[in-house]
Amino acid sequence: MAKQELYIILNPHAAKGKAKKQEPRIKALFSDAGYQVTLSYTEKGKGAENLAFQATCDKRDIIIAAGGDGTVNEVVNGILKAVHEQGLPVPKLGVIPIGRGNDFAWGMGIPENLVSACKVIIQGKLRTIDAGIVYGGKYPEGRYFINGLGVGFEPLVNFLASDFKHVSGTPSYVLALIRILINYPAPYTVTISLDGKEVHVKTQQLSVCNGRRMGSAFLMGPDAIFDDGVFDVVYANAPIPSYKLVPLALSFFKGGQVKKKEFSVERVKKLSMISSDYPMPVHVDGEEISKGCMEITAEILEKILPVFC
Repeated sequence: MAKQELYIILNPHAAKGKAKKQEPRIKALFSDAGYQVTLSYTEKGKGAENLAFQATCDKRDIIIAAGGDGTVNEVVNGILKAVHEQGLPVPKLGVIPIGRGNDFAWGMGIPENLVSACKVIIQGKLRTIDAGIVYGGKYPEGRYFINGLGVGFEPLVNFLASDFKHVSGTPSYVLALIRILINYPAPYTVTISLDGKEVHVKTQQLSVCNGRRMGSAFLMGPDAIFDDGVFDVVYANAPIPSYKLVPLALSFFKGGQVKKKEFSVERVKKLSMISSDYPMPVHVDGEEISKGCMEITAEILEKILPVFC
């Protein structure tokens, strides 16, 4: 009987370069379980997206992202682009969370412990989840995401955390949060379309959540579900005065902001920010969509990706 094949895309730079050291253990764990393992490193000009696109075109049945949320996002983009452009079968996605944030893995119940994460894949339990696609900024043609999209305050924290050279994981986001609070952004005057219903608001923060956690520690969408067919859209419905900044920011750690009158929650399949008085920073799954754009649109893609969990 032929061994089952799996293809691993490993980002050697994840977790400030620590991920590369895990290659021998990862290979051994799967080989001992009876798999035939092929592993590729991401590198300049041959990133995780390109590798996942080609692997999907090669009709590989299992593709594993070994890295952080950025690596997972790139692999998902490669898979879904190949599926939609070429009409190919959707491979199963495995995640080995050895990166900086690992928010998607946390939401899916995938342990950060290397042996336990590999066991999740070996055991073979699958959950077919929703994904999102966003149009705007650097990606007018669209970019896929599976955990969440942030506008305003949240991407500013994310971008700053990723710039730190010697701080990783939750401490990098907490340090970035403190620095952003010192120079808190002015509110954006925006028109938001939520499944066609227009809302006019001045806001410093909007999160479009497929998963619950972003930024390694912040429950931006505490009630979001990966396979319920809608985004949880959580946004500040009015400008936040300076004396409330710190307690509100601290409430993100447990998702308490959704119970406060300053925040609104909507569940929608499609969201558009169709006008703004100032360019807005936007990210998906920690990856930059724009340091400043005026319009974005995000849509849910229901039950599109099988993931080991």
